[in-house]
Amino acid sequence: MNLRFREPALSVIVRVSITLCLLVLVSGCESLQFYQQAARGQAALWWGQTPTDELLQSEIDPALRDRIELAGEILDFAAGIGLPVNGAYQAYVETGEPYVVWNVFAAKPYELALKTSCFPIAGCVTYRGYFKRGDAGRYAKRLEDKGYEVYVGGVAAYSTLGWFNDPLLDTFLFRSDEQLAALLFHELAHRVVYVKDDTRFNESLATTIELYALEQWLLARGESYRFDRYRLSLARRDSVIELIMKARKGLEVLYDSGLPVAEMEVKKQSIFQEMRDADSLLRAGWTGGEEFYRWMQGPMSNAKLETVADYNEWVRPLTARLEALGFEQFKRELARLASLSRPMREAELTAFRSTDNTSR
Repeated sequence: MNLRFREPALSVIVRVSITLCLLVLVSGCESLQFYQQAARGQAALWWGQTPTDELLQSEIDPALRDRIELAGEILDFAAGIGLPVNGAYQAYVETGEPYVVWNVFAAKPYELALKTSCFPIAGCVTYRGYFKRGDAGRYAKRLEDKGYEVYVGGVAAYSTLGWFNDPLLDTFLFRSDEQLAALLFHELAHRVVYVKDDTRFNESLATTIELYALEQWLLARGESYRFDRYRLSLARRDSVIELIMKARKGLEVLYDSGLPVAEMEVKKQSIFQEMRDADSLLRAGWTGGEEFYRWMQGPMSNAKLETVADYNEWVRPLTARLEALGFEQFKRELARLASLSRPMREAELTAFRSTDNTSR
């Protein structure tokens, strides 16, 4: 497909440029390079976009037409249940890449806390995203040279939190129906509530809303077989996450033990191996599914474990609140939680989790 610049993108490019100019005033050399690549990458997406309604009125590949039409149906459903679509995903960009962004996560060898990066708009987050794999790799290497454990993961989509109207991308549009719906619900959920400096809360609430909306969408479509398949996948996913979180708890105790580094390293690798062994036993009882399979096969690190915690630690207590309150009141509850200090918010979520575990 021939990608061409469209006049409406001018205002977006201007906003990107103004934002970059402001960032120059507060950034050091390394940070300035990061902001420059971020502005270039975001601008490139807008240079390459084509409105979906224009595409649907032209001769395009039938497979692309099918996915754009399905995305439109998903967005209509999302708006119908109260997710803030507000013009998002009304354009398409063909990147020709497997991922749109590469996120770099880092943690010290004997600490679970992820290294944070702070930005004027998004606040402090537990990763740094690059539009080019090479740039991400170079930043990861600098962190490794400083003694960090590093995990680099490709990202098919991300939310600009309403700052821009995010487009559909070829990095995710051709996923299965369920996967496409889940991704769009997740990214739209970031527009419901976003708390600066609390990645774990933001991602956990987005995952919670994603799972809720996906279930409602599948039921509304009357596709019981897909809903059953989804529930089985969710059960497998949850069982693996429990193993990961158990390993994380073991590492937390280990890192607070005060043991010599050499002994700590041996025990650390033992915890990772125990997790993998438990995962193998778990999968032996499955009749299908590969949830977290590739994730488990790769090198393990604190940074890698913490990415799972960021997306899932508060999902259970938030899901319990959603089920108890209903979606509209749940959104108000999210706003209330967002207004609290982080310690107060985490104390409430921990209390919710304790109640949820007791009820189970």
